[in-house]
Amino acid sequence: MIICQAYKFRLKTNSNIEQKLVHFAGCCRFVWNKALELIKYRLAHDRPILWYNDLAHLLKLWKKSEEYGFLSKAHSQILQQTLKDLEKAIKSAFTPNNGINFPKFKKKYLNDTFRYPQGVKIEGNRIYLPKIGWICFYKSREIEGRIKQVTVKREFKFWFVSIVVEKEIFPAKRTDNPVGIDLGVKNICTLSSGEYIEPLDLSKLEKKLVREQRRLCRKKKFSKNWHKQKSRISSLWYRIKNKRYDYLHKLTTTIAKNHGIVVMEDLRIKNMTKSSRGTIENPGHKVKQKAGLNRSILRQSWGILKRLLEYKLEFSGGELRLVDPKYTSLECPVCGHVDKNNRKSQSLFVCESCGYKDNADHVASINILLRGYLPQGMREVKPVEYARVHTMKQEPAGTCKEVPLPV
Repeated sequence: MIICQAYKFRLKTNSNIEQKLVHFAGCCRFVWNKALELIKYRLAHDRPILWYNDLAHLLKLWKKSEEYGFLSKAHSQILQQTLKDLEKAIKSAFTPNNGINFPKFKKKYLNDTFRYPQGVKIEGNRIYLPKIGWICFYKSREIEGRIKQVTVKREFKFWFVSIVVEKEIFPAKRTDNPVGIDLGVKNICTLSSGEYIEPLDLSKLEKKLVREQRRLCRKKKFSKNWHKQKSRISSLWYRIKNKRYDYLHKLTTTIAKNHGIVVMEDLRIKNMTKSSRGTIENPGHKVKQKAGLNRSILRQSWGILKRLLEYKLEFSGGELRLVDPKYTSLECPVCGHVDKNNRKSQSLFVCESCGYKDNADHVASINILLRGYLPQGMREVKPVEYARVHTMKQEPAGTCKEVPLPV
C-alpha cells in the first residue's frame, strides 16, 4: 500500500533567514489577494473566471512591472502553487453540497506559509530551500520515503517545515478487539468496553487567557504595550493548542494499538455547532445556552480525533467505520426497543421493554459497535449473548476513569 506521510520539524532560524521567509510568505499572500480581487471583480461584472493558466500568465507580467517587481525575488514555483491553491478553493466553493465557502482574502501574520513542489534537498539535520539556502532544523526522527513536497509555515513566532513523503508499507490486516466509541462533552470518549475517557483539563490556561484578554482591552490599540499583550495572548493560545494536540495524539495512538476495528458515529459537527441566534424577524431561543454548548463541543476537537484515529488505524492495518448516529442512546442493545423514555436522564438508561439498565453513554457506544460490526444477518436480532461478549473489558485505551453504572 502506497501512502503519503508528513514529517514536521521546527526550523533553526536567525534574523536574516526569517526576513527571507517573511518576504516569501508575503509574496504568496499578495499573489493570492491580487488574483482573488481580480476574480471577484470579474464575477461582479458577469465575466468568466480566470483560471490557473491565465493567472500564471498575469503573474509573469506582474513580476516584470515596476510596481510589483518585488515578486521576482521570490521563487517562482511557490507563487504558482499559490495560484493552484486558489483555483482549487474556487472550484470547491462552486461544488454543491460540500459546505465550503468562497475563498477570502488572507491577512498579514495569520497565513504566513508557502510550498515547494520540488528542488528541496535534505542532508542530516539541514534542509535546502531554493532561493533561501541551507537551514538547520530540530530533527526528531528519520525521514523515510521519497519527498513529494515541502511546506514552510509560521506558527506563533516559530517557523516549521512539513515534509510530505511517499512510501510503501505492508501492514497486516487487523480485526482484533473491535470497539465502539461514543463521543461526548463530559467524557470525550466512552468505549463499549466500559471505559470512560475524560477530556484534557485546560481550565487554568483558559482562565488565564480570559484575564489576559481583559488586559488587552485596556491598552491603547497598536501601542507598544498593546503589541506586548497581544503576544502574551498568542503564546497562551499556542500552549493550549499544543497541549490539546499532544493529548489527542497519545489517546488515538493507544486506541489504534489496542483495537483493530474502531466504530464511531458519523457526526456533522458543523451542523451541530450552528448558532441559534436567528434573525430580527425570527429570533432564536436560548441563544446563550446554545453558544455555551457549541463551545463545549468544539473544545473536545472531535474532528481532529477522528482524523488522527483514521490514518493511524490505516497505517497499522486497522479500520475506522462510521455509522448513523440516530437513536444510539435511545435504543436498547439487548432487545432493540427504541423509545425516548428509555433515557431517564443524561446518564441513566432504562429500557421500557426489557428493563435493561446501564449508563446512557455506554449504551450508545454498544449500539455503535453493533451497527458497525454486527454481521449482516444478525443486525435485526441483537441477541443478548452477542452484546455481552463484545462489551466485555478489553485492554485499556488511555487515561480512563471508571464511572459507576447506575443500578
